[in-house]
Amino acid sequence: MKGLNKRVAVVTGAASGIGRAISNRFAEEGVEVFGIDLQVGDMPENQSLVGHVQVDLTHEHSTNLILDFLSSYTKKCDILVNAAGVSEFGFFDDKDMSLFERTMAVNLEAVARITRAFLPLLRESNQGRIINIGSICSEFASPGLSAYVISKHAVLGLTRALASELGSEGITVNCIQPGAILTGITASSFEADPSFKEHWVNKAAIGRIGEPEDVAPLACFLASEEARFISGHGIYVDGAAMQQG
Repeated sequence: MKGLNKRVAVVTGAASGIGRAISNRFAEEGVEVFGIDLQVGDMPENQSLVGHVQVDLTHEHSTNLILDFLSSYTKKCDILVNAAGVSEFGFFDDKDMSLFERTMAVNLEAVARITRAFLPLLRESNQGRIINIGSICSEFASPGLSAYVISKHAVLGLTRALASELGSEGITVNCIQPGAILTGITASSFEADPSFKEHWVNKAAIGRIGEPEDVAPLACFLASEEARFISGHGIYVDGAAMQQG
């Protein structure tokens, strides 16, 4: 896509799932990709990455580690993709707040922290892009996923707020809202409860669970020069699930 070759992207959650698929697709377009993940896994064998670092994004000093890591390769960042996230089943009034706090720490606080840390570099770019990975749960609720739903609503709100604040500086901010995607996070749920998978297959008009590779092309487009006037939006990648009621 236009304007991606030789751009520099930082992708959190790059070791697996949607983050990995985005990293791979970026690399195909000539983007230099730097991957961030808590579980490095097989990232060293992932040829799409120029470099990678293992770090817990919930730690206060994680952003300094990431910036130091990046600076050993380059002094720029054009694209920031916040793809790291967690999802655990649990109701809001469970016995303690640990699930809620953990989910918010990864899905919201870490996104805000790393975005703020990278703003100086994004401001220096002539094509600054922030792409957050939300969810169709950014705009509706689901019983037993209160912490996840709250965090993803907040990510969409953060996206819209930053788009308003940063637009005059030429930085676009958008949120991709996937439906049910087969990743490491969802696979165990689908295996444990086949009816849960069947529900999402039936909910999507296209009639299947999504793949991470279904999400990556949109991230590529939003990062490209062709999307320079698109900002502040949550965009569904859900097989028309949200239209099914």
